[in-house]
Formats: sequence, C-alpha cells, structure tokens
Amino acid sequence: MNRTRPAPDLNPASPLWEWVVLCCLIWAHPVLAHVLQGVPDRQAIAILPRLQIGFSVESGFFEKPFPVLLTSTGGSSIRYTTDGREPSLTVGSYYANPLPITNTAIIRAAAFSADSRISPVATHSYLFAEQVLRQPANPRGFPVGPQAWNGHASNYAMDARVIDDPDYRDRLIPAFRALPILSLVGSAADLFGPTRGIYVNSQQRGQPWERACSVELILPTGASGFQIDCGVRIQGNYNRIPEKSPKHSFRLLFKSTYGPSKLHYQMFPDSSVSKFDTLVLRADYNNSWIHWDAHSSVRGQRIRDAWMKDSQRAMGWISPHSRYVHLFLNGLYWGLYDVTERPDANFAAAYLGGAREDYDVINEFEVKDGIGAGFQALHAAHGLGRSAQYEKLRSQLHITEYIDYLLLNYYGGNRDWGENKNWYALRRREPAGPFQYIAWDGEQIFQNQREDIVSHPYEVPFRMAGELRENAEFRLAFADRVQKHCFGEGALTPGAVAARWMARAKEIDLAIIAESARWGGFRKSPPYNRDRDWMAEQSRLLKNYFPVRTDILVAQLRAVGLYPAIPAPVVTISGSGADAQRVLTFTSPGQTIYCTTNGTDPRVYGTGLPSPDALSYPEPVAFRGAVTVSLRGLKDGVWSALVKERIER
Repeated sequence: MNRTRPAPDLNPASPLWEWVVLCCLIWAHPVLAHVLQGVPDRQAIAILPRLQIGFSVESGFFEKPFPVLLTSTGGSSIRYTTDGREPSLTVGSYYANPLPITNTAIIRAAAFSADSRISPVATHSYLFAEQVLRQPANPRGFPVGPQAWNGHASNYAMDARVIDDPDYRDRLIPAFRALPILSLVGSAADLFGPTRGIYVNSQQRGQPWERACSVELILPTGASGFQIDCGVRIQGNYNRIPEKSPKHSFRLLFKSTYGPSKLHYQMFPDSSVSKFDTLVLRADYNNSWIHWDAHSSVRGQRIRDAWMKDSQRAMGWISPHSRYVHLFLNGLYWGLYDVTERPDANFAAAYLGGAREDYDVINEFEVKDGIGAGFQALHAAHGLGRSAQYEKLRSQLHITEYIDYLLLNYYGGNRDWGENKNWYALRRREPAGPFQYIAWDGEQIFQNQREDIVSHPYEVPFRMAGELRENAEFRLAFADRVQKHCFGEGALTPGAVAARWMARAKEIDLAIIAESARWGGFRKSPPYNRDRDWMAEQSRLLKNYFPVRTDILVAQLRAVGLYPAIPAPVVTISGSGADAQRVLTFTSPGQTIYCTTNGTDPRVYGTGLPSPDALSYPEPVAFRGAVTVSLRGLKDGVWSALVKERIER
C-alpha cells in the first residue's frame, strides 16, 4: 500500500523579489507578523502555503523498512517528533539525515526560523503490518495497568487466538487492506493523560474536553485521501462509559483554531457533499461484540446503524451517509469504525439548500443549532385526533417524512429509541418549513422477527405518534406509505432490505476479521470471529428475519388501524411497444375501484368522497401513451391504501 517518490527539491534559492514581497506581506499583515515574531497562530500559518514540509514517502501500510527524507522551503530548519506531539522549539528533534523507518512510526514535522514555527505541522503515518498484528498490551508511551484508564483497565493488544488461528492468519493483512485507514494522531497527554486525556476521562463532554489532533485518510490503493489538523472529542452516551465499553466513539471538528476551518474532501462516494465542519467516528455498542449482555453481543455485525441511514435515504429522504474505516490511534490499531455525517445545520444546508443560519436542529430536545421555539410549539401540540389540530400540525411537521421515519423504526423493532433518545429533528426556519426527523444511532434493531413496538400504547416511542393514530386522515396517509414501501419493489420489502444489508456486509466482509482480533475477545472466550459468529448472525437475518418481517409488520400496523383491513387494488398491466394499447386489469374482490390518470388522489382529502376526476372501473381499462395511474378501492365506506403506477410509453 506504500507509495515512495524521490525527495522533491524544495530548497531553491528564492529570487530577491520573492523575499521583498514576503517582507511587505509581513509588514502589512499584523497577524502574519505576529506569527513570525514567535507567537503561534494557526490561521496565520495557514496563509503561507509555500512554507511546507516535504516527505519522500507517503503515509501507508508497509511490510519492508525504508528511509524518509524531509525537506523544507527557504532554507528553514526542520524539527520533528515521533510521539504524536506537535514539534516546537522545545519539543522534538532537529532533522539532519534521512529517518530510517523500520517499524510503525508517526512523524510530525514543521519548519522553524531561529525563534518560531513558520509552517503548518505535517503528519505522516507509517504502519507496519506485522507490528500491528503483534500490537502489545503495554505499548510504549501509553498508560498501562488495571487502573490506567481513569480507574479502568487499559486495552491495547491484538488477540493471538485470532492472529495465530490458521483460519485467519493469512487473511488478516488483506483485512487491513480492504478498507481505508484513518490515522488519528495527538499528544499522549491529550489522548490518554490522567488529567487532560479525553480517552481516559471519556465521560467528560463539551468544548473544554476537545483536543488538537491530526487525521489522515489513507486509501486501500495506497493513495492519500487527506491529512488535516482538527479537534477531537469523545462522542456518544453509553458508549463513552468505561465499564460499558472500552471502545469509544469520536467526533472530529474542523476549525481554524487547529487548521483549515473545513474539511474539503468527498468522504462519502455516494454523496455529492465534499465540505464538512464535523464528522463522527462510530464504534457501535448495542448489538456489538463489546456489549456486556451476551444476547446483544452475539448479534454483532457493525452494519445496523449504517443500514438504518441507508434505508431512510432509500425511502426518499435525507439521512447521514456512512463509510467504514480502520481506525489507528497514534499508530495503534483501534478497530473497525464507521465515519458518518452529523445531522446538524451544516448538514441540512448541504442537502436542502440555504445557509446553516437558516436551520433549527434539535437533538433529544437539546437545541444544537438555531432556536427551539418552533420545536417547542410542535411538541406542545395536543388533540391531534381533531381535524383543526391536525391541519395546524401539517404546517409544523412534514407528515409524510414523519410517517416514513416511524415506519422504518417500526420495521427494525427499534427498542433503543423514544421520546427522549436517539433522534434528530430539523427544519428550515427561513423560509419557514416543517420539521423532519433523522435516523440516528440505530444499533438496537433486528433482534426478534416478531418484535412489536407498534401494538402496545405504552411502547409508542413518541406521544405525538400515539395521538395521531386517532386521526382518520393520518391513518390513511400512514397506510399509503405502507403500501409504497412494504409492497411491490418498496424499500422495506424483503428483497430490497436484504440487498441493502448485503451491500454493507460486502464492504466489511474481510475487515471484520481485524475487528475480531482487536475486540472479539474482550468479553468472550474464545473470541467472537467472522466465520462462526458474524456469518451466523448474517444467516439468521437473511433466512429468518428479512423474509418474514415485512408481512409481520403489516399485520401489526393493521391491528392498530394504520393499514386498512381491505387490501389495496392489484394492478396487472398487459401490452408492450411504443404505440401498443395497454390494458389495466384490477383485482380487488368486493370493492369499487376508483382510478385517476392525472396523478391526483381518487379520494378527496378530508371528505372521504371520490374525486370528481376519478372514475370507477369494474372492467379492465385500455389506453395508449404514458400515464400515471392512481387507484383506491372502496368497500363499506372504507378506503384502501393508495396504489400509484407510472406507466411509460
């Protein structure tokens, strides 16, 4: 995976005019002059693109030793560190000769004048396969012992029971090469120090517990994705509690305090967004191999949350994207993580338009962006069974999106979700728009194929959802989305669900072996592994959950009135060719079928009456050309769910 190139010639004698221009810039720009007088200022340093450090070898995954040559501009001196700290005039060593790289090494280097740093810090990670596999329990420079992590045992070693297993030892290096590597580098004091280390003080929150770090993305091809200096915090709730999990999640924050104010990189191949203020590195907790409950840990897959987000997008809405990586901390392998977007105001603006200032974002009733008055008014709405209250709510809440959000969580049988946890809500405040809910932290799904969080009122996660069931218009609107997503080729039909699952499973099919070697034995002996445990859970889902879950869910929804007792019309289309006559045959015994061909609903909203545009069709219908056919059945005053078919020429 390594890429070696000749050392670039970055030390030409600068023409006199360049030095004159530089001196003028220093005199004219007080911030720049401030930097070169010896006072650190990351923003000012960032405007000196010519003052950079060159590395003769790019970051990567290596198997053989090599030398690294460092070069700098303008004849400046270079200082470097190998322990994760930023080099300074008092930290690190002066560079004089090529550095021999024989094992995993983190090199951080910068250019210096006589009394100050005059370039950004450049960071390169050189990871050696065999050393990673034999990662010890007592690595140099890290706190070690039963109380080392703020009263809890340290955990660094790879598990020899996986590393030396004949079934896995030849697949481990390919497992590391199967995904991008994300290398997070910072000072040991900032990461693991007893007083200010964020990892060992993992339950501390907020900006005071944000530390400077470098992050590099190294692609499986060996190419460099990016290297950027940023801030890092511990992320999450239960996952950050040491006795619950030793594998914590992180949040990266791109700020001018540390380097560039944004990350400019297309992190997610299936997204057009290439500018980020923050990213979350998810570790998983529920239904993972590190969970304390064997009933949960045996279901470890590392896919569930990504599947939830993928599915919300498949249903037609925005949702954070996910990408798997192997995470390294200061050169130590930390496990399989998924990088994901955080659904904040910047996320909303990127996908919905406008500026971040236009949005309100609420996370579990905490205002993350904008103001909270609009959401407070939404949450205060009561009497939603009444038409007047329901119509008012429709201007505050995106009803269709909300139904799909509920339906997705109902399908998964999500029991780690409710009124006060694991959701985001956002809206565009200027111009005013309705709130929509975003899937978040969907780890505790797919447990029991008959899981029912629909039928029992005390299990309805949102009070608002319970009240809305009393409204006939909402019930039929819900039924229409069930028809769209749970029938035909809908997003929650067995084939579609399994295909999305297997797309994610394919991404980590090899990489999960490395995760097993790092964390599979944390609570279990022998360790959880790919072939026995990961594949067994995958098989359970593919054979016993996905094929039957959709029908079970529809029955649960029908039991509470969210899907009608009468079936929706079944449409059969015959005829082909550009000018051929199409014949629609409807099957709905005992119903009167109403149909429109102009895209409108055959039923008049709010009245229960057939639309003037709708015709009843007891017999097959013939037509030519492209058309959108919308159908409902009516029997004894009860309307079926809506069936909509677009028929092309």
